[in-house]
Amino acid sequence: MNPQGPTLDGSLAGVRSRRARLLLPLLVLVACRPIEEGEGVAPAVRRALPATPTRSEAPAAAPATYPDFVSVAERLRPSVVSVVSTHERAEADTNGRVLRGIGSGMLVSTSGHVLTNQHVIAGAAKVDIELTNRSRVRARVLASDDLLDLALLELESPVAGLEPVVFRDRPAAPGEWVMTMGQPYGLGHTVTVGVVSGLGRDHTDLGRPPGLRADGFWSFIQTDASVNIGNSGGPLVDLTGQVLGLNTAVRSDGEGLAFAIPAAIARRFLEEVWTYGRVRHARLGLTVNDVGPDVFPGRLSAVRVTAVEAGGPGARAGLEPNDIILAIDDQSIGRGSELAYHAQLRGVGAQIDLLVQRGAEPRRLRVIPSEAAP
Repeated sequence: MNPQGPTLDGSLAGVRSRRARLLLPLLVLVACRPIEEGEGVAPAVRRALPATPTRSEAPAAAPATYPDFVSVAERLRPSVVSVVSTHERAEADTNGRVLRGIGSGMLVSTSGHVLTNQHVIAGAAKVDIELTNRSRVRARVLASDDLLDLALLELESPVAGLEPVVFRDRPAAPGEWVMTMGQPYGLGHTVTVGVVSGLGRDHTDLGRPPGLRADGFWSFIQTDASVNIGNSGGPLVDLTGQVLGLNTAVRSDGEGLAFAIPAAIARRFLEEVWTYGRVRHARLGLTVNDVGPDVFPGRLSAVRVTAVEAGGPGARAGLEPNDIILAIDDQSIGRGSELAYHAQLRGVGAQIDLLVQRGAEPRRLRVIPSEAAP
């Protein structure tokens, strides 16, 4: 990762290896001798002190309990794969150089479909999937979308006994335990654990990484579980092994700042590909910006409509410039990125209820997203 700024954590071709720094702890040994009970205490004070309980009298400490991460890892392991992409680039002074990158992925069907990040396979001449048993199978790219940073691959040869992941219906919650599994720096099936640190992070929160489009549909899960180059496309799961998201990016200018695409938008991506063979992008025909309490008192942030496309979905719903959008389907929003994400999550043709403030009058408007031009 580039120490100067944010990076995607997928292993991209041409990533240079780095020397590991070994931190050697300084051990300070302090010589001491046993101190007798009450030593150095005045006799009158010693008599007033309560008797020190013996070992048998001391209260027993409650045993520490932790989640059963071992069982979660065992259940998850067969569903996580390595995604090996090969890039061929011509060189002026040679016949060509072959570059390879490695990322992670997860099985999403028993017939050999693999979900990963789009940036893991972008520009690849060929893609291979390495399964748990270390066998490699060539894969074709069925669909990829850089506005979602998702790609669906299909094994070209049939493989028996594949175990797909299960996506959780309930969204992630800050504070809950999570586990990641993937191939950081090519170290197969590495497990890390942490908690959900935050929700609804967008491109700006990630430090505007160049590998993700600023106009994408982003609402990342933030976690402090360790994520590195090669983890991209691997799962972020709960304590039952159900998928909460796809590990996608880290902020290298911080520590413990990793981000995952939510499972809900990954499911929407798969539904679009299964049904239409491509992803339809939802549009509302609105231009918006984020405003603070100086514009809309009582809210830290809100979404203001600055322009409405004539004849577009927003205009048909009755939206006007300077309307303040407070919620979508009763879910409070405060940034334009949230509005775009939730419109895409609900999909083209869905009925979406917006809570809008116009002057002193709140109102509800129903908008139906249309499909954006490719």
